[in-house]
Amino acid sequence: MTIIRLDSTRLLRRQRFGFEARAAGRDFDDPRLEVHYPPHLELEPEHLDVDLFVDVPQKRISGTVTNRVRARRGGPRTLELDAVDFDEVRVADPDGHVLRWQYDGRKLRITWEAPFAAGEVRRAAVSYQVTEPTSGLYFSMPDAAYPQQACYAASDHETERARHWLPCIDLPNVRTQLDFHLRAEARLTILANGRLLREETHADGTKTAHWQLTQLCPSYLACIAIGDFTMAEDGAVEDGEQRIPLAYFSSREHTPADLLRTFGRTGDMMRWLTRKLGMPFPYPKYYQFALPGMGGAMENISLVGWGDGLVQNEALAPEARWTVDQINVHEMAHSYFGDAVVCRDFAHAWLKESWATYIEQVYREDNASREEADYVYYTNAKYYLEEADEAYQRPIVTRRFKTSWDLYDAHLYEGGACRLHTLRRELGDETFWAAVRDYLQRYDGRVVETDDFRAVLEAHSGRSLGKFFDQWFRQKGYPDLKVTFNYDGEQQQGTFTIVQQQAGDDGSGPVFELATELSWTTAGETHTLPIRLTAARHTFVIAMPREPEMVRFDPAHAALHKLTFDPGRALLRRQLTDAPDIIGRIQAAHVLAKSGKRRSVQAVVDAYAAEPFWGVRREMAEALGAAEHETAVAGLAHLLTIEQDPMVLAQLIQAAGQYRDGPIRDALLRRLDDGLPPVAMQNAYRAVGAQRQAAPWQRLAEAAETPSFNGIAQGGALLALGEARQAAAAPLLRQATGYGAAPNRVRPAAVLALAQLGKGLEQKQAREDLVALCIDLLRDPWHEMRWAAARALRVLRAPEALTAVEAFGRSLSAQEQVAVERIAAALRQADKVDGSAAKKQLEDLQTKVRKLEEMVEKLAAQVNPAGNGETAATG
Repeated sequence: MTIIRLDSTRLLRRQRFGFEARAAGRDFDDPRLEVHYPPHLELEPEHLDVDLFVDVPQKRISGTVTNRVRARRGGPRTLELDAVDFDEVRVADPDGHVLRWQYDGRKLRITWEAPFAAGEVRRAAVSYQVTEPTSGLYFSMPDAAYPQQACYAASDHETERARHWLPCIDLPNVRTQLDFHLRAEARLTILANGRLLREETHADGTKTAHWQLTQLCPSYLACIAIGDFTMAEDGAVEDGEQRIPLAYFSSREHTPADLLRTFGRTGDMMRWLTRKLGMPFPYPKYYQFALPGMGGAMENISLVGWGDGLVQNEALAPEARWTVDQINVHEMAHSYFGDAVVCRDFAHAWLKESWATYIEQVYREDNASREEADYVYYTNAKYYLEEADEAYQRPIVTRRFKTSWDLYDAHLYEGGACRLHTLRRELGDETFWAAVRDYLQRYDGRVVETDDFRAVLEAHSGRSLGKFFDQWFRQKGYPDLKVTFNYDGEQQQGTFTIVQQQAGDDGSGPVFELATELSWTTAGETHTLPIRLTAARHTFVIAMPREPEMVRFDPAHAALHKLTFDPGRALLRRQLTDAPDIIGRIQAAHVLAKSGKRRSVQAVVDAYAAEPFWGVRREMAEALGAAEHETAVAGLAHLLTIEQDPMVLAQLIQAAGQYRDGPIRDALLRRLDDGLPPVAMQNAYRAVGAQRQAAPWQRLAEAAETPSFNGIAQGGALLALGEARQAAAAPLLRQATGYGAAPNRVRPAAVLALAQLGKGLEQKQAREDLVALCIDLLRDPWHEMRWAAARALRVLRAPEALTAVEAFGRSLSAQEQVAVERIAAALRQADKVDGSAAKKQLEDLQTKVRKLEEMVEKLAAQVNPAGNGETAATG
């Protein structure tokens, strides 16, 4: 299933394993959590030679991977590699050094008889095979149920998943050069990191491709992609003395035109980025592939991988192009931040992910408009604050976590990006960018920690930044500011009071130091006052000969913070229409819509109709959707009739769908009659489904059985049937879950819709049947379906499925298991209410006891068939 929310890249980032981005259950304060450090590297791998036959039809790899290692000091003898669930393992030293080895299914321990001398180089050749790896390397093949299904084998490793098919030290501070000798069917395209040196065709219908990467590469950035691909070449970028070829690949489902429509701005992005960072592109090519069943987007060196849900046809492009470009420049930024300059361990992963996210904002600033850049900053802050307020708070830099994948959250991406913007505003553009360019050049090809970046900034600025990094990166939380304003006409002065609420009434919380501005507008003229917050409470009294028409805190958005500021309805209405910055207009819209006052809510409706920037209209729609006011309902119904911008329609429809209302239903149906782009159509189906008994059952049923591009509209119709909560939908949804009964892209939507429907089922047998179906789907051939079934069981609060969910978790990689453990924890919590899991376990135990009793009776009969105490003879 592909459900796309085109307001950010965050959903794509978190879709890797098919579970929600918001990590309920993560607790970075738990003192029982392991504190993680990078491994010792007395013997350091420096080169991998990967010589493998990739049998795509059999979903198997076999061959030999040779690690070349160098001793940093004399004396060590043992190299330990990550290698999970390998078969037929053998290890040898190609140069004849005597060694022994042990393998326990997870770690391969290789010990040479003679110790290494300092600087000595040896090789360890690991021969093995792996069939259908648990993670890291993914296979897809056509079958009887899906004869047009994609044919490929492709890798995706972040954060620690290379170990499931590649014997290596699977942590980022180990970086090697790579030579791939990959053999596969001759009809298939073979891609890997680096430069293609040669291809050789063999008499048995296979071929071998030799790809070589001379730059150092950590395991999580190594990549192969082999399959029956559509290809679109896109010329090359001339970058100084080098020429960087560009090409894009997908399954045969998509056309070269689709690929160029999707990725065709890549060359312009590269030309901009190399100028911005003052550094040539670090790698010999820039290829991208997009495949079904892959998650998110991944910055593999010179070979970026995507899920293909955002490959665009002509209908999807107007909605998706902006988001795809954001992801595209994000992944390209990793070529510098993360690929060329590698974080030493995951505690410092913000040095790559926060930076790549911030580059999205900088790209819009330089290539689009201040409005678009501000909108990226606003949405980044919004998503970070949502996670910090509703789920958990953690330091950006932390070694305490259950799995490294837990760090890949809104703190790491959006929260870190906003902190980089705060840092840039603190130092000024000239100093900041000069330091960034120096940092990249100084550490090119090396590993870094947070203090390395800080030291370069200090060298360029002359500033001591230890306090800044401690408060913004090494402690959890953010400035939660409550601002009030009062004007005294008699004294002709205005008073701003600023309270850092996170400090707490008892002063036990942190106090942030930040530089920003106050502004006020009188007689059309805006005045600003620079201020620096250093305490939990500040009061600023300012001479104002006239009462201001608009007052603002941090109007230039210099520092990350959460703001509570209601200066009064009249001032907010002025800000709603006259603020020169989009964030000011958005802030006013949210405060006014939340007020519950008819005039204020109507002001937002009226401002929407006159607002020129699409991002502000998105946020105004969201504010109206949350207003819970009849004026908002009427306003949204009207706005549905006039909005035509594909960049806004999906969000406006989603907001309108928050209300069950006849005029909104009618407006949505008219828009569906007139035709909508795919994501807007998906949201429209879900919005009319949310009308429950008033939902157009027949129309939704027809749409749920109609295939659509990337499954977007069809998936929305299936989900809508669940949201309608009409029992008549159950047979259709149940049928759509079957393997081969509907496109794999949309089958997960069917089981999630059934879960929504099942929450309202009163008949015990019907619910039990639904839970049983979900348990069966935990073994479905399609991995996204298995994840959807696990999520559905959580929605159903089905503790009787606990044993099956735990078994599903055991079949996964370590970082995926953590997500299943959280689903299981939710089921245990549900069991505290009805105890059904305990009942199920008791029934299972009783069944096992009965079977054991039967086995004992049979054995006794074999031993003494006569039943007379004598032993029976055996032949």
